[in-house]
Amino acid sequence: MSFETDKQTLDDLNILGKYSSNSVYSLFGGLVTRGAERLMDQMFAHPLTDADEINRRTAIFRYFKTHALEFPGDSEELEEIDQYIGNADRTSWFVNLLLLCKMKSLELISKDEHFGIWRAGMEATIHFLRESKAFLERVNEDIAGNPLEERVKWGLDLLNNKAFARLLEDTTQPLSFGQMFSVDRLLRSVWLKPLQELLGLFCEIDLYIVVGRVAREYDFCFAEAMKEGEVSIEIKGLHHPCIRKAVANDLSITRQKNIFFLTGANMAGKSTLMKSFGIAVYMAHMGFPVAAREMRFTVQDGMYTSINVPDNINMGYSHFYAEVLRVKKVAIEVSLSKRLVVIFDELFKGTNVKDAYDATYAVTSALAKRHACSFMISTHIIEVGHELGKNCDNATFAYLPTVMNGSVPTYTYKLEPGITNDKHGMIIINNERIVELIREVK
Repeated sequence: MSFETDKQTLDDLNILGKYSSNSVYSLFGGLVTRGAERLMDQMFAHPLTDADEINRRTAIFRYFKTHALEFPGDSEELEEIDQYIGNADRTSWFVNLLLLCKMKSLELISKDEHFGIWRAGMEATIHFLRESKAFLERVNEDIAGNPLEERVKWGLDLLNNKAFARLLEDTTQPLSFGQMFSVDRLLRSVWLKPLQELLGLFCEIDLYIVVGRVAREYDFCFAEAMKEGEVSIEIKGLHHPCIRKAVANDLSITRQKNIFFLTGANMAGKSTLMKSFGIAVYMAHMGFPVAAREMRFTVQDGMYTSINVPDNINMGYSHFYAEVLRVKKVAIEVSLSKRLVVIFDELFKGTNVKDAYDATYAVTSALAKRHACSFMISTHIIEVGHELGKNCDNATFAYLPTVMNGSVPTYTYKLEPGITNDKHGMIIINNERIVELIREVK
């Protein structure tokens, strides 16, 4: 079963966006191989919902976090190898010989480049296999017990095969035409399939190295996935992965306390905290490093957010109606008894305060009865929180405080228990002298 989400959620959290400088995806740059890029795309698009699979993947990433290894090749070399192996032809050795003879003749007669390209690809493959063998020997020294151990040993057994022994000897002597043909037959015919599998392994290793490096450089943790448990999501030291030196917070959502109700003034950091939480949940289900000190979670079926819901001019939807439709979609998913993470940032902010109060209270009260799901809900309408506190025993109330420095509000971005009474909107408006600017006669 796949992890459920949708485009709105991915956009709210800015998860994807390979070429976006501020997306979560963009943190994991520096891949060498095309295969690793495709694999990265697949992992980002399809988070896991099996605890054993998640923990297996994190164990591999954790090894590469603690071992600062360099990939045994560069992108230019891998492009040559990809072209060389990708053009492999399983026709008879005699046909291949004729083709090579033709390319060699054309090179001599008209300086045709095809033979040189073929030779460069073969030489790049040989060089990469030599470096790969040394790399796997290094990894094999301390990979015991890791889920990757078996595949590392398989790769070493392949490269230690007597068929490759002479090929991988480091020699400065150039190969004769006959030797080149023999090597080509070995690489692109006899051992083509296992060689392709080996290159596939190194595409994975390319990804592992990059993910491990990001976890090490940013000091991210790896979450522990649980099949069942009282704790749905527990995070210590949570912060936004794309904000350097961000303030960290601890939070927990359990079966008995499955609603995390957040209040705070404008600019206090509510949206950033909620995005940080959503990103952590998503990355944890990928098995990727999480911007936190520690995290454990019960595997969820999916996640839906409502943070930046736009209006829809083409459909004639106002901002409020777009919000209503978004909440309706999530309500349908929640009603199907799934185990979901739901994040609502300032419910119904597109309507008047009275309707927003009534709607927020009604929706939150109804959601409170869905104990299988985990909810994070924020609002400016603190009266909703006070009313929920009287009638809802499964909510955790927390707020992000505002500290006044004279008439200037400052923010700690540090969670406090309870419900805030901060209302500083008019102070900010007055500080910007908006009314005075309007009244000034020029």
